Amino acid sequence: MLKILTILFIVVLILCGLVWREIGASPSAEELKKYEHLPYFKHGKFQSPQKMVYDFDNVRNGPASWFRFIKSSPFAPKQSLPMQKLSKESFPTQTENFALYWLGHSMALMDFGGKRIIFDPVFDNAAPIAFMVPRYGAAPLKRKDLPKIDFVIITHNHYDHLERKSVQYLKDSHFIVPLGVGTALRGWGIKAENITELGWGENFEADGISIFAETAVHYSSRGFGDRNKTLWNSYVLKNKDQKIFWSGDSGYGKHFADIGNKYGPFDLAAIEIDGWNTGWPNTHMFPQEVIKAAQELKTKKLLPLHWAVFDLALHPWHESIDMLFAENKNTDIEILTPLMGEKLTPTSKTSKWW
Repeated sequence: MLKILTILFIVVLILCGLVWREIGASPSAEELKKYEHLPYFKHGKFQSPQKMVYDFDNVRNGPASWFRFIKSSPFAPKQSLPMQKLSKESFPTQTENFALYWLGHSMALMDFGGKRIIFDPVFDNAAPIAFMVPRYGAAPLKRKDLPKIDFVIITHNHYDHLERKSVQYLKDSHFIVPLGVGTALRGWGIKAENITELGWGENFEADGISIFAETAVHYSSRGFGDRNKTLWNSYVLKNKDQKIFWSGDSGYGKHFADIGNKYGPFDLAAIEIDGWNTGWPNTHMFPQEVIKAAQELKTKKLLPLHWAVFDLALHPWHESIDMLFAENKNTDIEILTPLMGEKLTPTSKTSKWW
């Protein structure tokens, strides 16, 4: 009996170690002190522009339970979604001025001003345990088939946006991340000189490209006790020809109008559309709020993000995109809905493939 208990104890220790590796390190109390001068950092934590609201007695299709993340979702597609499969040969050796490949959920690869950028690369599940929060299906591109990436942009540290394996695979790229996220990256072996941490209103400049970190209504957390110890960002990207807005995760707020007035109009706004629920009404945007945000950003085109890969909010996988089109009947905003892996250029037209 003692031998069995010893084996079980060792197994538990190994599993805990594996989970801890995926969680990654969060900033220490000493590291957090350097943020105390910021107006959006108080009492040892970053502060959302709006207080996060939770009403778990009012969860749509609830009640919400963590146990739902370990089984197949009843809201998932009944068959594999169509996509354009990609390989290393899919990408030209010479980086283009603009081309974008949506790879599902919030992951996208973009050629921008002659540099190649990847946003929130997550190729596996969205949890520190391998069988939790499974994907609906494989990504259109395997991690090993990624072309050379110049910049990795991370919006925040949630598991559907920050993945250890992808970070380590891309270790030779330059990472642009919210304040505090660099601690986890350095713990995973990324050199400090390959990391730029940005707070709201700060920017990164390189080779004719400007990347500005801006506000979002959200929160951060990867483990117990680390809530809001790292920041969450939206981003504005500019080169001599284009201006792009990248929302990350955000509830609706006045920051969209502020960003539109400060940087707009935009050639393209990539905005999250999924993950909403009446139980957490300002953690993500409802589709009608997405259209309002797009109008306030003064964008010509809208690329929906954060859908078709994970069930995070207890609604059918295509409901958000259907609602988005229904809400957009009286605007001149063009909604772009490429297949996962389909190449977008400034003149691309897309279809309602779902």
